[in-house]
Amino acid sequence: MPREPIPDDLRRFILTSVPSVPFVEAMLLVMGKDGSPLTIDEIARGLYLPRVAATQVVEALRDAHVVAAAAEPDAWRFAPATPELEQMLRLLAQFYASDLIAVTDLIHSRTARRAQQFADAFRLRKDS
Repeated sequence: MPREPIPDDLRRFILTSVPSVPFVEAMLLVMGKDGSPLTIDEIARGLYLPRVAATQVVEALRDAHVVAAAAEPDAWRFAPATPELEQMLRLLAQFYASDLIAVTDLIHSRTARRAQQFADAFRLRKDS
């Protein structure tokens, strides 16, 4: 049975707003806590990342308005800035669970495209 294709609005969101697979995994961790906070150490353990890397992922989530600081020190909770963002994040979670490969391929295509653009900036041109 063929999988449902990723909707265009979710595809655009992933390509413009999702920097990495750990970003999605961390989002799923905090989303799964139903508003309860998670510390950076808990997130690091859940993602099998060093604390420094987990901190960077959480900072990216904070900057994307996906998480907010909790009352506890060094803790974060799922708190999308708008209902529209929350709806998109829940749709992302749904597709990530049902078609992991398609979603991760899309995330990685964004990274590969940026790497190619960076490499192209250093390409020597005949007309230079």
